[in-house]
Formats: sequence, C-alpha cells, structure tokens
Amino acid sequence: MRWTLFFILLVLCSAAWTLVRPPEIPFQKHTLDLGANESCAIADVNGDGRPDIVSGENWYEAPKWVKHRFREIPFSNNYVDDFSNLPLDVNGDGAPDIVSCSWFSRKLIWLENPGRGRGAWKEHVIEMGSPIEFAFLVDLDNDGAAREVLPQFGDVKAPLAWYEVKNGAFVRHVIHSQSGGHGIGAGDVNGDGRTDVLTPKGWFQAPENPLAGTWTWKPEFDLESLGFLHVLDVNGDGRNDIVTSKAHDYGIFWLEQVGDGTWKRHMIDDSWSQAHALTLADLNGDGKKDLITGKRYMAHNGRDPGEREPLGVYWYEYSVDSGTRRVEWTRHVIDYSSRTGGGMQIPVADLDWDGDFDFAVAGKSGLYLFENLSRVKGGS
Repeated sequence: MRWTLFFILLVLCSAAWTLVRPPEIPFQKHTLDLGANESCAIADVNGDGRPDIVSGENWYEAPKWVKHRFREIPFSNNYVDDFSNLPLDVNGDGAPDIVSCSWFSRKLIWLENPGRGRGAWKEHVIEMGSPIEFAFLVDLDNDGAAREVLPQFGDVKAPLAWYEVKNGAFVRHVIHSQSGGHGIGAGDVNGDGRTDVLTPKGWFQAPENPLAGTWTWKPEFDLESLGFLHVLDVNGDGRNDIVTSKAHDYGIFWLEQVGDGTWKRHMIDDSWSQAHALTLADLNGDGKKDLITGKRYMAHNGRDPGEREPLGVYWYEYSVDSGTRRVEWTRHVIDYSSRTGGGMQIPVADLDWDGDFDFAVAGKSGLYLFENLSRVKGGS
C-alpha cells in the first residue's frame, strides 16, 4: 500500500494536469515471441488478405501467428541489429518487401519477398556507412502515398536525406549536408500542402519540387534527443503543432506553434522515461488522433535515466476547451509492470477485421499484440 501511494503521488506531482485513468478501451495482450527484437511491422506478407506481423528475423502468419524465419540478423552489444521494419513493395510485384536499417552494421537495406513470404528473402543494400537509429515511411513527393523512406542517421556528419523508390531501386535525395541530431519527423508545418522535414534543431521547409528544389532551413527551436516528431494541430487554432518525446529521458510533450517562428512547449507526461516510439491513431473514434506509446526496455543497456523502472504501454487522448483552447491530456494505462514495453515501432492496423485499431510492440523483452476488444470503430 505504501509503494502504491508513493507511485500515485509521484504521478500527480510530475504530471499534475495529465489525468491518469484505466484504459477504458479494453485490450487483450497476446504474447507472440519472448525473443529479443527492436522493431516490428504489419503487412499481408503471404497475400492471403490477412495482415501479418514482421519482427526481426521472423514473420508471424495470421490468424494463429505461426512463426516463419526469413532472414538472419547480427546480435551486437545486446541488440538485435534491426531498428526499423517498413513494409513497401519495392519491385512492383504486388508483394510487400521490408525496408530495414541497422546501427551496428551501418546500413539501410530492403529484403525482397520471394512471394507468399516463404523461404529466404534476398537482401539488397540501399546505402552503407552510417549508423541509423530508425526510419519510417512518409509522403515526401506529395503524391498522397507514404512510399518514401526517411531515416534518422546517428552520425551528425551524415547527410539528411530521403529515399525514393524508382524502377525497383532507391534514389537518394539530400536535404542538407548534415543530419539534425537524434529524432526526425515529417509533416506540413506551415500549411502550404507540402511535407516538410523536422529535426530536434528546427525544420526544413519543402520546396515546390521536392525532387530537385532547395529545402529552406528554419532554426525555430533547439530540443533534446527525441524520437518521432509528429505534426498535428493539437489546439485547433489552424496552425500545426508538434507532438514528440525525449527518447532517452523523461518527457512526452507538444510544441505549440504560436506564430512568427515561435513555439511554446507543453508537457504531456514526464512521470516515466524512454518513450522512444510514438504512433498517432484515432483509437476511440472521436475524430481526433490519439497517442500510443510505451517505455522502451533497456534502450541503452541500463544507462539512461529511469531505464530500470517498470515498463508500461499507454495511450493518451486530449480535449480542447473551445473558449480558451487549453488542452488537457488523459493517460490510459494499457499494460504496466510486466515484460511489455514500447520498442522502436508501434504499428497500428485492424488485425482482426472488427473495425477498430489493434497494435503490436516489439523490444528486448519480446513481441506482443494488443487486440482492441471495444466496439468503438477507429478513425484514420
């Protein structure tokens, strides 16, 4: 009882205006694999119409999640050297391939689906030379499809670049000669209809032609080591804001775009650390994006602040006062103090075809599926 009371007081003191409630949306946790991984993806690997899960050296066939080995990955310094899994049909054969990046092997690759996912997948090197923290798929050519790869290079001397799929291969487009630090994101910051690129040190305004034009640097903020930077109009004032987290410290927060190049930080929750992966999806069907995240397990082998504290998986919803535009966030605890954390990716999809969003998480403590048991239909 004493420790429970201490935890409640700690939450109230460190995140006083973020409400903490039970999940309200019921989730059932399924343990798919207790082996270590860092990332995962959702895609219909075998073409049977059911979304499968890809993580590390294996893919897991729906609906019974039968494990199939499809590649070998080096194990370095307590890490499975696979920090993103991005489903993308690179060669145009109709089957999803997987784009993967590594830190220790210092390479960006794609793995060719042999068809129906069976057998070994051929590895194709996109680029080598720099460690990569993570990568994700975005729409950088503004054609409405998120098919471009945006990696976050760990070496600041590496160029900030994105990769376009063209004729079954990748073409690199350099935004700047140096990457922007730990953390990266994409979205329309200034409302011109183009996808800009965000870093912890500022953002790059996209040119009219992102394939050939010059990206304009906007050094409007200077932040810590972050994870994903998501663009979202949080308070409904017509200006897009930023939702992000300290990837290796305490703090999930949003940056309000005040105007004239100024931003104001608002803390969402600083009661736990290591929120490396953030995903936005409308879980409760209210038309607003919710935030799904979790504590990454042993991100730096115990050296980060709070790294040995209990794991947790959470979702956050927010409400906006129509008069003052004050934003209030509510944290819902999905899973706490078990083996399950947030890892490097949290893919979201309707895995059981019941109209709501489920999600998967992978990390050093295993691969897990959270099945949404509510009758609420998810949004986009």
